[in-house]
Amino acid sequence: MNVKDEIQHATMLCQKLEDLVVNRKQLPNGYRDRLLSAHWSLLSDYQKSIIALLNHELYGGAFALQRPLVEALIRAHIVLIGDEEEVRKIMSDEYRANFKTVGAQIDTAFNLEGLLDRFLNGVKGVLHSFTHSGLSQLARRFKKDSLEPNYTDEEIIELIHNSCSAFWMVTNLVTKSFKFDDEASKAQDLYVAWGKETSSGTRA
Repeated sequence: MNVKDEIQHATMLCQKLEDLVVNRKQLPNGYRDRLLSAHWSLLSDYQKSIIALLNHELYGGAFALQRPLVEALIRAHIVLIGDEEEVRKIMSDEYRANFKTVGAQIDTAFNLEGLLDRFLNGVKGVLHSFTHSGLSQLARRFKKDSLEPNYTDEEIIELIHNSCSAFWMVTNLVTKSFKFDDEASKAQDLYVAWGKETSSGTRA
């Protein structure tokens, strides 16, 4: 599957996931639930922004949004499982995610078998570099002697997959936390079907 097709499939998946939550027209009142809702909504914006930038071949901007997207993913989990001090820090804008430990914290709480810990500790350096105009961005501004973006299709597709997976993970949190059982089941089915559609070629 090429980049254009990946963008189309990602757009369809994430719109369907968003609709599952929006169509319930329910906003829980608890402060942790409201924080979760806000992070879900923000992550939706980030994901759509990444896709929009990729559609216009504005790759530097798209890749720079990876870190805030991952931060929103982390915080969405912490507002559910964190202690009162961690949540207070999020509410007072003092929270700083420790990538060395937060993945394991989330994995333990949600039985993810080390998935997030491995991911975060594998990408933390490059995420920082992409967001803060580091070498990961600068090295991709040239094609041989020509000053033009040089991001591979594989890198772009990985970004698409990561952004979609992050949005699904937080949609899964929202639907299960708010006891939207039918929507949670549908979100799982949509994600699995998307994974099968994109598994040939680029994801093999």
